[in-house]
Amino acid sequence: RFFRDHTPTGACSRYVFEYWTWPQTPQFEDVIRNSPLGEIAGTLMQANHVHMVMDNWFMREAGASNGAPWHHDEPYFDFGGTLCIIWIPLERAPIEDGLTFVRGSHRWGQLYVAPEFSENVPFVCEGNQYQPVPDIDAHSADYEFLSWEVDVGDCLVFDFRTLHCVTNRDQSAQQSQRRMTFRFGADNTIFSPRGKWTEETSSFLMDLGQKPNGPIDCDLMPKVWAL
Repeated sequence: RFFRDHTPTGACSRYVFEYWTWPQTPQFEDVIRNSPLGEIAGTLMQANHVHMVMDNWFMREAGASNGAPWHHDEPYFDFGGTLCIIWIPLERAPIEDGLTFVRGSHRWGQLYVAPEFSENVPFVCEGNQYQPVPDIDAHSADYEFLSWEVDVGDCLVFDFRTLHCVTNRDQSAQQSQRRMTFRFGADNTIFSPRGKWTEETSSFLMDLGQKPNGPIDCDLMPKVWAL
């Protein structure tokens, strides 16, 4: 249901992703329930317990000419409170094939309009709290950037509001890039429908019994760790 194809029209190499696939993918469920990811997330967020609120795989095929632009995750999804993302490469990723982060951007106290991945066109995010994503590339001297070379078995953990992008998003991918991410919410995380641009996912969760403007309480978003 939540498969997304952000391949530009006419391109031969795909850029695709999908989320909430763990109920149909035993290997993903095993990672969610039996790996240390929940404990890692809970420890870093200083949480009493942790829910896995979303799994999300990505594939950017060799030759793909687009990648994730500068963005942070919160405006795309209907969650508030303390959340983090654990990003896992499924093969070795040199720095140029990984992610770049703006250090400290999660502390700016700002929400940015969510750009659509295929064309980098902003969604219509309603509300004065959503500002345009700053032109980071044009003012790169104003920011400190972080990126790492990673291998199989490594992971990167970052805040739901950290600005980041695919490092070589403006260049054709030299090799296929397969990534897995898991989004985790702390005990203060709430489900809060954001607006029309997230209506598909918010309605889906409410149909499963998740109550709006309340704590996470839905089988699709299981509690995976507690003190």
